[in-house]
Amino acid sequence: MLTDILIILLPALIAFGVLLIARPAKPLKTGPAPNAIVVDGSNVLHWGGEPSLLVLRRVLGSLSDKGYAPIVFFDANVGYLLGDRYFDEAKLASLTGLPKESICVVDKGVVADEAILMFATDHGLRVVTNDRYRDWRVRFPLAGQKGALLGGKWNEGSVVWRGAL
Repeated sequence: MLTDILIILLPALIAFGVLLIARPAKPLKTGPAPNAIVVDGSNVLHWGGEPSLLVLRRVLGSLSDKGYAPIVFFDANVGYLLGDRYFDEAKLASLTGLPKESICVVDKGVVADEAILMFATDHGLRVVTNDRYRDWRVRFPLAGQKGALLGGKWNEGSVVWRGAL
């Protein structure tokens, strides 16, 4: 009986071992830069009223000037706010000047607020937004912490920050 099990199990174990050895290693995913800050891109687009790529670019530029490395999250419909079709990370990277790896467009049906707060919580990052995320504070206490959410506005062609960067 033990011999029967070994006859069946031994070839399976050898095949599994070969697959493990032959399988290419996945690259290690590194965390965000120490100076990273999360940006609610869909929210910031509206700081001047109508959705504006100029406003977003200026906010991102202001953050970069202050030494931050922005990581921008967008709702799936961002392309329809700025254009007439779906925009992926590569398209938004070309429009914002950020690396593609610093942009996340959530899938259709996914709530961007949840993705933003989960990422910010997991990495201990602040969030640039005018959203207060009241509906998410029980699940993500970070949203209620003083200084965790950084707001601003667009005033006569300039970014005006609420609170200290």
